[in-house]
Amino acid sequence: MNRRNFLILSATAVSAAAIGGTVTVLDDPYAYIDSLLHEYVGEFTMDDAEERQFVDAFSGHYGSEKVLGFVALHRLRRATPLSTDYTDAKVELYKRRLVSDFMTSTDFFRQYQQGKVPHVYFTGFKVPCSNPFAQRV
Repeated sequence: MNRRNFLILSATAVSAAAIGGTVTVLDDPYAYIDSLLHEYVGEFTMDDAEERQFVDAFSGHYGSEKVLGFVALHRLRRATPLSTDYTDAKVELYKRRLVSDFMTSTDFFRQYQQGKVPHVYFTGFKVPCSNPFAQRV
């Protein structure tokens, strides 16, 4: 990260801190990522343990600090007009990773039927054959 991006990110963080209670930056990432998945993918049901496995695997692969940063930046962008090209690009990158990793780590495509809410299972994260149509073991 160069000096310009660091200064922009620092100014954004200081501005967010000045806002005070209007933005809770450190939120439960499990609940927030679950709500983001429902927003981006649509309605589905998934057991809490399976959801937790997915979020743990996602955080483990990309780094829990980066995932918490993504959650914080995403919440900040929603609650305030504060954003930069740098933060927008980072949030967009992790949004895309979240959706694509969810689709390839669950059996969403096999369970999805028009007009019905699918019940989704976690099949594994970044397995050598991350085929969404693979059989659940």
